[in-house]
Amino acid sequence: MKFIVFLRIIAITLIMGGLFIIVPLNYFWLQSKVAVAEQAGTVPTSNYRPEPSPTLVTGQPIGISIPSLNINLQVIPGFYNSNTGAWTLSLDKAQFAEISAPPNNKSGNTFIYGHYRREVFAYLHLIQPGAKAIISTSNGYNFSYTFLNTAAVDPTDTSIFTYSGLPRLTVQTCSGSLFQHRQMYYFQYDGFVKTSVS
Repeated sequence: MKFIVFLRIIAITLIMGGLFIIVPLNYFWLQSKVAVAEQAGTVPTSNYRPEPSPTLVTGQPIGISIPSLNINLQVIPGFYNSNTGAWTLSLDKAQFAEISAPPNNKSGNTFIYGHYRREVFAYLHLIQPGAKAIISTSNGYNFSYTFLNTAAVDPTDTSIFTYSGLPRLTVQTCSGSLFQHRQMYYFQYDGFVKTSVS
């Protein structure tokens, strides 16, 4: 009987000792994975996590404003032509990719794109982290976003259209010496305000 009690004490000691070793190791392993992901730019570096809203608020984008760059543009619908492999483009307006999520308070990527022209997004490369972007909608809402980071991607990269997660804004224009890249500017969602009666 004493031997069984002794074995139980040893077993409990080993289990408790293992927990004191495994739990801290897993914690530090997880922290290192998050740090690596942040350095790679795959995880936003802020701790922002918006609270879920009880009801969906959304609207068709009609304007984009980036006050720190004096950008204030009309937004019109943009479409992809699968026959030609080209997007519709305006010489003086930004465009909302209709296949992306409209601005909303729930989830998805709102994708706005435009030419690297003085009349559109030629000065977007001057944006600084923390800059605000505001998307106005036809039903009287302003959706606010904060700039996080930017990345150049190949024109064939369509991964932004498979994004699922918290609402965000991606603004795209061209970059590179021959405008061969697509420069993506990523913004996190801040919130919305109702500006008028629809």
